[in-house]
Amino acid sequence: KGFNFAGADLRNLIEADEEECVKHCRDTEACTALTFRESDHRCYLKSKRGGVYGPTVTAGHNSMNMECDNSPVTNLRGGVVGPTAVAGHNSMNMECDNSPVTNLGCLRKGFNFPGADLRSLVVADEEECVKHCRDTEACTSLTFRESDHRCYLKSKRGGVGPTVTAGHNSINMECDNSKVDLSCVREDDDFPGHEIRRLVLDDLEACIRMCRDTEGCLSVSYNDDQSMCYLKRKEFDWWEEKSTSNVRSTNLNCLT
Repeated sequence: KGFNFAGADLRNLIEADEEECVKHCRDTEACTALTFRESDHRCYLKSKRGGVYGPTVTAGHNSMNMECDNSPVTNLRGGVVGPTAVAGHNSMNMECDNSPVTNLGCLRKGFNFPGADLRSLVVADEEECVKHCRDTEACTSLTFRESDHRCYLKSKRGGVGPTVTAGHNSINMECDNSKVDLSCVREDDDFPGHEIRRLVLDDLEACIRMCRDTEGCLSVSYNDDQSMCYLKRKEFDWWEEKSTSNVRSTNLNCLT
């Protein structure tokens, strides 16, 4: 009562009351909602739940959806697409995940996932940052900056490519921590070009793990002399390899 479902009209007609209006909606194909105007008993049959724009408060108008959910509201925790901390504003998603955070094993301490930012906000810790990522559409990874507790929500796994950055801890919402199989590694062979990112890492195994964490990474080359890891966006065939001393390379799909 007191609400109008504006727009999405199929037809309108004069009826005695809301009950008669409902009966006409039942008899009308594609009718999913209605509005009854008290002043002239005008019945508006609608093709969309809530009309086009959603309900508006309008005196003398009574509206209904032909199917509705009047069950108790139980999902009052949530976030929004691109949450921001704003006093006096309370937000929620209609579906949310309030389960305990269990993916902190994917946390990469001392690494930044730069770029691909959806939103940043100040939070208590990495766990709270994960919860905000859950609540944000298209969020697949995040970076937490220790100095100011700034949480960066990301739309790409690994951002635009991980970097070693003190005081930054990053995580993909899903990750592969399985054992690295080095049986497919090509010794003294380089995969030339097609770099996503290069970074200094302890060993080839760490390089492969970082490739797993980077969206679009399909192969790696690792220079043992320089401890330099090269993340590649291409799978390489044997004839594309370049013979190079102290460089080892592998395609990721060979390791699965």
